[in-house]
Amino acid sequence: MLLTVSGCRKDDGCDYTFKYNITSNPVTLDPQIADDRNSDIVIENVFMGLLTLNKDGSVKEGAASDFTVSDDGLTYSFKLKQDIYWIDNDEFEEKCTAKDFVYGFTRLFMPETNAPRARDYYCIKNSELMNTGKITDSSMLGVKAKGDYELEITLDYPNSRFLTMLTEPPAMPCSEKFFLQSQGKYGLSDECTPSNGSFYVRRWLYDPHADKDSNSITLGRNYKNAESREVCPVAVTLYIRDKELFIDDFLGSDVNCISVSDSEKMLIDGDVVGEKFGTVTCGIAFNRNSELFSNSDFCMALALLTDREAILSAVPEFEAAEGLVPAQVSMLDKSYREIVGGCKLPEYDVAVARKYFLKAQSQLDTSLFTGARIIVPDSAAETAVSYVMQEWQREFGFYCVVEQLDNEEYIARLDSGDYDIAVIELSGKYNSPSAYLEQFSTESPENSVHFSDSGFESLLKQAEETAELYDSAEKYFNAEQVLIDKAAFIPLYCKNEYFFTVEGAVDIVYEPFSKTVDFTRAKIFD
Repeated sequence: MLLTVSGCRKDDGCDYTFKYNITSNPVTLDPQIADDRNSDIVIENVFMGLLTLNKDGSVKEGAASDFTVSDDGLTYSFKLKQDIYWIDNDEFEEKCTAKDFVYGFTRLFMPETNAPRARDYYCIKNSELMNTGKITDSSMLGVKAKGDYELEITLDYPNSRFLTMLTEPPAMPCSEKFFLQSQGKYGLSDECTPSNGSFYVRRWLYDPHADKDSNSITLGRNYKNAESREVCPVAVTLYIRDKELFIDDFLGSDVNCISVSDSEKMLIDGDVVGEKFGTVTCGIAFNRNSELFSNSDFCMALALLTDREAILSAVPEFEAAEGLVPAQVSMLDKSYREIVGGCKLPEYDVAVARKYFLKAQSQLDTSLFTGARIIVPDSAAETAVSYVMQEWQREFGFYCVVEQLDNEEYIARLDSGDYDIAVIELSGKYNSPSAYLEQFSTESPENSVHFSDSGFESLLKQAEETAELYDSAEKYFNAEQVLIDKAAFIPLYCKNEYFFTVEGAVDIVYEPFSKTVDFTRAKIFD
């Protein structure tokens, strides 16, 4: 009888190994230094911050069991769980405590760490002074352990996104003891990467000269945190593979899940489950360092000759853009677009366009009206921009040459400024309007269009330093409208991304901005 009962027990979907492809070897698994998506995928599953994210963008408990925020939005107090442990692939085992978060933030702002995202956390009291070497006493940093399991973070100014920022890699804790033991190799191998999260790095194999099929990272379940975190898989294997192999691997069931673009979606068939994410806004941007496009009136004249309805008819698989920030973006658990609505986009209007053109004409060198270079990333963008070019030619005698480039050359040309006009696929590295808008800030290295406007800069700064969510959203919206009104970016259409899982696989959580995948509660049912 016991054998019969045991044999009929329903499979709970746990204790499986999940498989996923990544495009390259992670540069480092040190959360304070990591700045590439392949590193972030591993860090997401190996480390745990004070808070983690729900699928709707709201925050939930991570290493913290509870938290409070002061009325002025400057003081955050956290109570930490007492059953979260550090382990590694050997014998290291210690509880994760408040001092580990203090040390993690201290490392983030040490000048010698050279952390690429330290600036994002300058709202923390004295962090900028510490990061720029103006103070050296780390006890002055606004991150304090109030005991083993109580932490207080004090800000210099409010930040409406701060809770979400505590879920991201730079805010991960760091065991000082383990860090010092690693002797400068922290995060660079399986032996030198600890875990306070769902999984630990059991094996990390990478040889650029070896057979590519042998390069992989295997994550084992963190046995000390498995119960408290409800970790379902026994392991996760991340294969380091060429991107062109991903779809074949997925269709052959060599991996359990895959993220694909709009164009790649057509190649996916069979018994799969998919989610759609709208995270990319495609539009036209003018290189303001180019002689022609330093004139904002001329840019606006061209913007008013952009017939978005004709473009969407020609490329029906894409959706209309409501602004620079796409529909997927949220602020905590609130949809940004639902809070602020759509932007006022320049309507196709030949008469008004001519007025702007006449205003600019005396300042334009019309000898440059032939051969302006438009770089585009794909055939869909080339089709879209061809409709716009016809209008420019007919009304102003302005002729362009379209160059469709492969991804590597396109990025290189954009970064170097070797173009006049570009169809840009605007995406954000994290879930916030700021991730899209800051790319037009003069302080951003991503400002490849060389746009500059003091009013926009002021609004963006105000939005980022406003504690109240709706006030912050309104300021972001006003900054977004400035970019449109000044023709810094002409939204054309939105592109989608899809995340597919094989039949029977559930609860794999994909984050479309950071491109990370959380396997903590992933299950497979036959």
